[in-house]
Amino acid sequence: YFVQLSSIDTLKYKGQLWGLFRDQQRLLQQRFPYSGMAVSSDRGHPDDVHPRNKRDIGLRLALWALHDQYGKEVVPSGPLPSLAKYDAGKIKVSFAYARGGLFIKEGEKLRGFSFDGITEEAAFIAGDKVEILIRGRPNFVYYGWKSFSDGNLSNAEGLPASTFRIPIEFDR
Repeated sequence: YFVQLSSIDTLKYKGQLWGLFRDQQRLLQQRFPYSGMAVSSDRGHPDDVHPRNKRDIGLRLALWALHDQYGKEVVPSGPLPSLAKYDAGKIKVSFAYARGGLFIKEGEKLRGFSFDGITEEAAFIAGDKVEILIRGRPNFVYYGWKSFSDGNLSNAEGLPASTFRIPIEFDR
């Protein structure tokens, strides 16, 4: 079990590859059975890559152990993307670990989605999916790609979504 790299500001650090690194950690977790990754981007600080709230990160790691090692019926992770598919002028992103739906804090807009890793796109929660209106034909959906991520998507358990970049599927 491991902790995904936290968010950090790029003014003092060369963090332009932070999103790519976090996404590679997500992909690494998928390659190895009985491994788990605790997302920490929501606990980062602009000036310190090490999350100051160690308790929350430790509890997130414990969820993986309870799930994998002890067979407990707990949700071990925040939303992890499984598919981005074009449907009627929208990209619909599906997630693992979103059985109880997807959430943001009341009064906030969903943040962190883009088609290029830079330009924020309006995105909306539709049950256990995220929908993004499109113009053109983008190749990828990015989430939390900024070095100091402001992404705010979580699941019913309050666990944050991982940084990701996934290809968009179009019907031929």
